[in-house]
This record gives sequence, C-alpha cells and structure tokens, in this order.
Amino acid sequence: SFTFYSFLNIPPLLNMVIIQIFKYSFPYLVITLTDETAIVIDDDYDVTGILSELLESQGVRVLGMGYTGGDALHLFKKHLPKMVFMDVHMPIKDGISALREIKKISSKTMVIMITGDTSSSTEKELQILGANSIIHKPFRMKNIIQIIKEIQKHSTLMTTY
Repeated sequence: SFTFYSFLNIPPLLNMVIIQIFKYSFPYLVITLTDETAIVIDDDYDVTGILSELLESQGVRVLGMGYTGGDALHLFKKHLPKMVFMDVHMPIKDGISALREIKKISSKTMVIMITGDTSSSTEKELQILGANSIIHKPFRMKNIIQIIKEIQKHSTLMTTY
C-alpha cells in the first residue's frame, strides 16, 4: 500500500493523468488519496517545517506553509483545507485576526492554535473565536498526533495541551 501525495500546484486533471501513469508503471502498488488536508502557519520556519513533516507522516497532506496571518488567509482561501495549524503571535497580522476571518469563511474548518502565550486571557479569546484546539509551545509530537487522530475520527475537537 502506498499513499500518493501531490505536492505540486497542478490542475486536478493533470494530477489524475500523473496518477494513472504511476499506477501503470507500478501496478503492484495500491494508491490511496487522502482527504485530510492542512496548512501550517508559524513565523518560526523550523516549527513550520517540523510540524509539516509530522503531519505528512500521519497521512495529512500539507497544502501550504506560511509565516504570517496574511499568508494564512491567502492559503486558506486558495486551498480550503480541513485543518489549519497556526501560531498566535506573528508579525504583520497575528493568528487571532486570521482565526477570526477563517472561522467567518468556514466555521467547520478545524483550527489548531499554537502559542507560547500561557495567559488565560489569550486562551479564553481563542476559545471564543472558535479555535478547536490550543497547543502550548514547546509542544509534544504525541499531542499533535493525538489531535490529528481525534479530527480523523470525529471531525470535532476542543482541547488544550
């Protein structure tokens, strides 16, 4: 069994042609397409990269990475992912503003906020705005994996780690 991910921003028809060629070349492989999608937004490039790799290892297709709240909105509108993993404090536009706008566009999108801010006022604001989960930095990989599994099982979530 092999899960095929398309990392290229190519039209769906061309993507299907590539998959068919791949299937013809390797008929013994079973190809499955995942519908679990996400974007990852954090002004720390290392966190964005590590989190993206972790999501991919868990069968979540990362459609884009960004570093500001503006990037989050652009990538969200472009891809409409099932999940958004986003930092709270970022330059230019913060994650709180981006969360507010993302939830206006799609209240069903699972938004997981990542923050080093442990204040109860920030946590309360995130909950009021509709964050589905709040993860405190430094985060543990097992907490991210647990969140992904809960979303895959139930499509609803409200946790704090």
